[in-house]
Amino acid sequence: MNKLLFSFQDMATGDKASKIIERQFSRKGANVVQSDVTTSVKRAAGVSYREMMLTFADSQTVTLRVKQTGDIFQVLLNKKPLPIKNQDDHEAAVNEIVKLMDAGRAKFQKLLARTKVKPPAGIRTAAPKMEQTLTEKRDALKEAIDIVNGEIAELREKLAA
Repeated sequence: MNKLLFSFQDMATGDKASKIIERQFSRKGANVVQSDVTTSVKRAAGVSYREMMLTFADSQTVTLRVKQTGDIFQVLLNKKPLPIKNQDDHEAAVNEIVKLMDAGRAKFQKLLARTKVKPPAGIRTAAPKMEQTLTEKRDALKEAIDIVNGEIAELREKLAA
């Protein structure tokens, strides 16, 4: 299979060309867990295109930008443009993309682990209230210890007398 053409007007998540691309990635060891095709037509640098986004098992993403003629004109790997040597041979291009995904997997996972996610505004953590509760318990225990130490001192005085 040298040339794979998408049907620009009928491009959808489950169409024939999309399934072929997903199958090629799966054969190379990159399992596609989600694919999505944008419904809107975008325009950049005088070229109208639609995007097909593929998400893989390791959370890496590949975005294929498809021109109106049905061929892929740009590939984004993790939102960064990726130069492809084998533009006309899609099987070799998929192989090239998978190799680059494998090479950058460790770096991508480190970057993914470092990103901080803020919880939504409506969700609150119990830590401040828990801290206050634990402080009150600690103070109550200190008072109980002081009372017991006082009683021990009184009993020692009675025994000594």
